[in-house]
Amino acid sequence: MAHNLMFIGNDACFVEATHFGEVAPAWHGLGKRFDEAMTIEFAMKEAHADFEVSMQPVVAITPEMLENIENGNFINAALLRDHIIKGASCNMRLDNKDVCAITSDKYGLIQNEEAFRFINNICGMGADEPTIDTMGVLNDGTTFATIRMKNIYDLGKDDEVDMYLVVKNSFNNKECLSVFTACQRVVCQNTLNAAFKGANSKLFIRHTRNCKNKLADIENAARTLKFFEMYKEEFAQNMERLKAIKLADDKQIEKIVCRTLMADDVFKVYKESGYNRHCEDLSTRTKNLVDNALNVLETGVGQRECQDKGTGLWLYNGITTLYNNHTNFRGDGEKKFNSIFGGMADEKQQKCFDLIMAEAA
Repeated sequence: MAHNLMFIGNDACFVEATHFGEVAPAWHGLGKRFDEAMTIEFAMKEAHADFEVSMQPVVAITPEMLENIENGNFINAALLRDHIIKGASCNMRLDNKDVCAITSDKYGLIQNEEAFRFINNICGMGADEPTIDTMGVLNDGTTFATIRMKNIYDLGKDDEVDMYLVVKNSFNNKECLSVFTACQRVVCQNTLNAAFKGANSKLFIRHTRNCKNKLADIENAARTLKFFEMYKEEFAQNMERLKAIKLADDKQIEKIVCRTLMADDVFKVYKESGYNRHCEDLSTRTKNLVDNALNVLETGVGQRECQDKGTGLWLYNGITTLYNNHTNFRGDGEKKFNSIFGGMADEKQQKCFDLIMAEAA
């Protein structure tokens, strides 16, 4: 399924708080919706995220043993013991016995209860407190939650920006426990996640034997809110800097867009052509990519609400809109998530941000 959410029977493992219609429902329309604010314990229970994972031994099954299993015959326990693979384990959910991944026995297991526990240190239940917006479980057991801090910046014309803390825990032997901050325009739901130099906006904990000791760092940062306040202050300052950068003309905007989207060798061709994006040496795909981006700048979701046309802020908003609202990630919600947070889309947005800032240097 494109959304990749786990189902238990007909029940999707996903919950969201709509805050009495204030927040639009998730695009996939699955799971349970609650008007009132949720505690982490409530969200985990309702999203079926309150499961535990255990590291179990891995056994090599010979063809003869497999034949006995398929025929319903008993296998000698001593024979199984002799075929235990040393140094290997598998991460198995205890509720449904699903295997999330094969790992080494040095893998550091972080239970969901441990990974999301610190959320209660920052989420109150008042109208202005941070609130849990969503929580869900993917098919491989990966569990995520988003926490919203309302209206940290106003771009103008009621174009407000909310800040989100995104927490993602996995058992798949590929990903770290990740905690990162992102800002989202309410009007078009595109994520503004430039990695500003002064703010530690991303924290990662690798699944090693001492990983649980590092959880204290995240808990302390969340408890004091410094993790948020530093990013919030830096975000507002950089939005003002972007707004103050006046781009000279359409050709300057086109150059920044091309430098953002094109690989280095392709941009070299564009430059040597006299910055002619229609030159014969550029592929049709490249031309269409740039044309689409320039069109999104003018007419994309949320661009009309951005009242600073021709500024660095307007251009940056347009590129984030391109990847958040106008790019096809092959219908896979997890691919889009991973691209915008730490993947290709994140890199392109950051590249655009840096190029615009360089114009003011």
